[in-house]
Amino acid sequence: MLKTERTEMSEQEQFNLHNFVNDIVDEVIDNVDDDTEYPQDIITEIVDGWVPVYNKGVIDFANELHGADFTEVWLTDSDTTPMSDCDNVIRFLQIKIFEMLYNKVCDNVKIKELLNR
Repeated sequence: MLKTERTEMSEQEQFNLHNFVNDIVDEVIDNVDDDTEYPQDIITEIVDGWVPVYNKGVIDFANELHGADFTEVWLTDSDTTPMSDCDNVIRFLQIKIFEMLYNKVCDNVKIKELLNR
């Protein structure tokens, strides 16, 4: 019974990450218009603003991830910094969370359309 409850909670948590990414996408769409010269910069700034800042928030966010997202954040090296070279695990997690969110936002159909106008 406990396993079933955990599985259901995992599906709900994954759904929440989906909503979290959609909220970021909505904010990007609200802030980018036809006059925006560099929409990638806006995306970077907005995604960065959604990454947890405080230690507890970073750890809680990273621990709530499941499947490939969990593996991506906790078990793979950053594009810029390998975990073995990292003295500050919290900072490393922030970088990994940013990369994961940025990639998910840029993979969103609405954002792809926005960047291709």
